[in-house]
Amino acid sequence: MKNTTNAVRTICEVGMFAALGFVFDELQGIIFDSVFPNGGSIGFAMIAVLIIAYRRGFFPALVTGFIMGLLDIASKAYVINIFQLGLDYVLPYALVAFAAFLKPLYDRATSIDKRITILLIGTVIGGLCKFLSHFLAGVIFWSDASGFAWGLNSMHPWLYSFIYNIAFVGPSIILTAVLLIVVQLFAPKVLTTRSAFIDSEKETNTTGPMIVSFLTVSTGLFFFIFFLVAYIKSYQLKDCGDGLYKYTFDPNSMILFVLGLFLVVLGVVSLIKVFKNDFSFVTYTGSLSAITTAAFVFGVYRLIKIGTSGEDATLYWIWFIIGAAVMLASIALLILSIIKRKKNNESII
Repeated sequence: MKNTTNAVRTICEVGMFAALGFVFDELQGIIFDSVFPNGGSIGFAMIAVLIIAYRRGFFPALVTGFIMGLLDIASKAYVINIFQLGLDYVLPYALVAFAAFLKPLYDRATSIDKRITILLIGTVIGGLCKFLSHFLAGVIFWSDASGFAWGLNSMHPWLYSFIYNIAFVGPSIILTAVLLIVVQLFAPKVLTTRSAFIDSEKETNTTGPMIVSFLTVSTGLFFFIFFLVAYIKSYQLKDCGDGLYKYTFDPNSMILFVLGLFLVVLGVVSLIKVFKNDFSFVTYTGSLSAITTAAFVFGVYRLIKIGTSGEDATLYWIWFIIGAAVMLASIALLILSIIKRKKNNESII
């Protein structure tokens, strides 16, 4: 029974971190799209695979990276053949899992300094494996000098592939390493399935709250990034006559990216509380109920406004139904959480 429970937890964590890593990858891709015209970006999406590597070992980390690669293909991909697809998309994050071979050393380490050193070495190993995949793809499939970025058309393909790929993988390794050090110092439980340094300490079941918190952060990041970009792209300058101009943006996109921001904040706060063993489903569901209720009210407002103007309101009816379902589910969870805590004679907050 214990092995089954552990397997379920591992599967949940793999899915959760793969989704989070994909969101990070999409975010860094949007930011650095113009900097790296031939693909690639600076960011810390590798951290998702590395955390699973140190928590669960090689195979779960390999699956996490593999899923991230498949999600990357589903969102965007330049395809020449199946081998190029593998080197450019499927393998890079999966190869980061080789850092997991340092997991036994990490688990046996008895000081923070040793653990940080092992984390740094593992990040470099994983990052270099990712770099090797991109480098080979560049040498084998992207050696046409006419397509080289940054005016480096006269450079040897091998040297160009090295410079181009290390330009984003190198900073990514450094950034990821810094974040892992921060995690080790302030939230070491994220990197291990047992309490750090104290094997006899009673382990608290934080899997459920952690999954909920990460899903909230992931959903919030998606809404925030996607609709912020849509909001910026919706910019229009209207001539009102007499030398007057009016700046307009899509208000719906604005509401949705603000909603996403609220979800990110809720998820981050919840994660901090998980790491401090202070997570409360009542507080979480109460906050989520407030956010979803605000979104639902806005949806009703837009329905009324569009209905009176005679425009097509199909999209807002969908919003209304989904918003009502999520809001009611949040409120139901809040009520159940309160009832459970009262039954156990615990403080509501």
